[in-house]
Amino acid sequence: MQKISDLPKRPSRSQRLEQISRRINLISNHFPMKFIQQNQAINIYAVEFDPPIADDARKLREEIVRLATKDLQIQGLQEFTLRGKNIWSSFNVKDRLIAKASFQELEYVVIAQHKKEYTLQDLSETTTNPVTQSINVAVKRSLKEMGMIEIGRQSKFYDPKNIECNRINEHGLKVWRGVKTSFQFYQGMPFLQIDFASRVLRDQNALEFMFSLNTKNIQDIKNEMVGLSVLAAYGNCRIYRIDEIDFNLSPKHSFLLQDGKSITYQEYYKQRYNIQIRDLQQPLLVFKDKRNQDKIAYLVPELLTMTGLTDRQRCDQKCMQSVAKFTKLTPQQRDDEIYGFYQKLKKHLSKQNILLSDDQNVNGFQLQAPRIYMGNKEYQTDQSGFFMIKDPVFQGSHIQDWFMVYQSRGKNDDDDVDIIVSELQKQGEKIGIKIEKPYFVMLRDNNIQNWLQRLTAEIGDKPPQMIVTFINERDKDRIYGHIKKYCFQDQGISHQNILSKFLRTKNPSSVASKIAQQMSIKLGNPLWAIPKPNGISDKTMIVGIDIYHKLLTNRKSCMGFVAYLESECLNTFAKPIIMREGQELSHEVGRVIVEAISAYFERNGRKYLPDTIIVFRDGVGNAQIEALKQTEIQQMKNAIKSINKNYNPQFAVIMINKKINDRFFMVNSGNHQEQKQQLSNPPSGSVIADKITSSYFDYFITAQYVTQGTCTPTHYRVLENNTNFSEELFWQLTYYQCFNYQNWTGAVRVPSCVQYAHKLAYLIGDTYQGNIHKRLAHLQCCL
Repeated sequence: MQKISDLPKRPSRSQRLEQISRRINLISNHFPMKFIQQNQAINIYAVEFDPPIADDARKLREEIVRLATKDLQIQGLQEFTLRGKNIWSSFNVKDRLIAKASFQELEYVVIAQHKKEYTLQDLSETTTNPVTQSINVAVKRSLKEMGMIEIGRQSKFYDPKNIECNRINEHGLKVWRGVKTSFQFYQGMPFLQIDFASRVLRDQNALEFMFSLNTKNIQDIKNEMVGLSVLAAYGNCRIYRIDEIDFNLSPKHSFLLQDGKSITYQEYYKQRYNIQIRDLQQPLLVFKDKRNQDKIAYLVPELLTMTGLTDRQRCDQKCMQSVAKFTKLTPQQRDDEIYGFYQKLKKHLSKQNILLSDDQNVNGFQLQAPRIYMGNKEYQTDQSGFFMIKDPVFQGSHIQDWFMVYQSRGKNDDDDVDIIVSELQKQGEKIGIKIEKPYFVMLRDNNIQNWLQRLTAEIGDKPPQMIVTFINERDKDRIYGHIKKYCFQDQGISHQNILSKFLRTKNPSSVASKIAQQMSIKLGNPLWAIPKPNGISDKTMIVGIDIYHKLLTNRKSCMGFVAYLESECLNTFAKPIIMREGQELSHEVGRVIVEAISAYFERNGRKYLPDTIIVFRDGVGNAQIEALKQTEIQQMKNAIKSINKNYNPQFAVIMINKKINDRFFMVNSGNHQEQKQQLSNPPSGSVIADKITSSYFDYFITAQYVTQGTCTPTHYRVLENNTNFSEELFWQLTYYQCFNYQNWTGAVRVPSCVQYAHKLAYLIGDTYQGNIHKRLAHLQCCL
């Protein structure tokens, strides 16, 4: 439960807001709710079954309660909804309710006992209680009345009648389109969020996919299937991720039920779901519940539908275009889908004490984009947030001591490398990056141990500025991770990799320019600079933190920590933190922020410490707010105090959430429901901080202007704040920082320090899972 008193309040807005922004009209996918009877209560009843029913047999529970409905109504429970192991009802019956039902030659006893009563007055922004849940139940009941079924645990509903409507026969796919809903409570007002949902399904079950791999090698099968998702259309209609494949088990093997009885998988599926398994020799898929590591489910491949796209399909442009027709909707198309669902839901919800309104209007602001400073020019971006590098970069570089490492199988390979070096030199020269001829390290094979031994011999006691490797795509998995570890951890040398597909690109000059830019960045030379907003101290340190979880099992998680060491945000301190698998919060953040502050002190001539520290934290959800405050934020506060008893900088922590279903559309002219085809994505710099935000301090920003599909904004929630910043200064600082990621000429979805932290966490977590050399800690080596 979130402690309301611990969340900072929203600061006031200053007169400066009108100078740095313009007002814009938007609509959202949030529909205001009203209740017909304000005093209606929600009564909670605990339900037990005799004999017991398995936790995952939701359909069986629903069927037994349905058969017992008349018996329960006679005893006073006139209307009700089954919710997990509870019954929800507006009727209050204090006596214990006992009903009977017969199903498939078994007699069941349903026992319901009243537990608690809630009213609409119990609604809250920061706690989830039975009132909130009962509203979600009412919505789900309405969707079921509309003939839709719930898939997974994220309130996504699909119409089974439409499962074959959106077929892509040439690729063996179908796109199941549906709706996702969520009850929200903003500033004392209830809303229903409605969004379009889709799920790509294959025409294969997991067993058929296994056979299609045409291999009997167990490890090859695991490499292809572990990490993929499957749909179990029986039971709870759940989506499972394949964590492992157990070839020692089959449907003929037995396991223990909750009552201690032994049963085979074949018998279990026949008794519970009336499903006859055909192939009794198939192995079982393994699913490990993230929330409970001890809970393991064994699944029968034959009964599971493959979901998503294969790697080959993702690389097939025609396939992706066919899928996008059904999944990547324009703003107008998406709002049409949302509004259509709203109209259908409105009729059903009115029967359940809920009235929906179609007032989707939201006021927003569009911030002015920052000016971009290059070597001898400055640029102002347009509403797209993009710009191009055609002139000398902000800080030029001279790359004069570098290795070009490649496998030479003859003159053709040598000529290819000469072409690459020549193109790098030519394109780099145009933008102020001077690249001398490299020292060529030619290998006769692709054995990674031979590569590392040769590099060690060539380096000796004089490491070069940079090592550039040129490798074939098929060798990337075998070589890339080892080279990164060698350069990053063992030698402390910046590394740039070039794949052989460079030679096949349609515009090699453009690609060469990008590679030259990356080489320069990795040596600590920024391509451009952005101004700090007025009101931000010259002694500000901005920090980005993100988490990367390896999809495969038995791999540790990695946190990326990146801090800017001056207000211009041109020099960084980078530190990876290795954590146990699946861990979301770190107990080392306090120690690392002290290291960052020390690096800041050294970088600024040991003259001063930062007087303002702003931390952007990505990779955690709303359910972890209290845990985040008690662990990482408290650690950072304690660590800052430990530096000096008189040291008390301004300090703010902002949590980032990108995985949201909030949608905003720009109203170009007129009323969006009267004049269709008037909706577009919000422009770069759009801020939403009214009506559908909390009573505390949060805001949405769309930093990028999206031209394909529908824009997903980024949500920022301030968890700690003792600064004197106005509200719009937080918005402006956040937005400006989205332009400082030097691997993209434009805005990214999150502040650049967070993007760098993500890249660092991904790079280390996906390859060698270790520390980086101290020589590289201040370079932007995580690109």
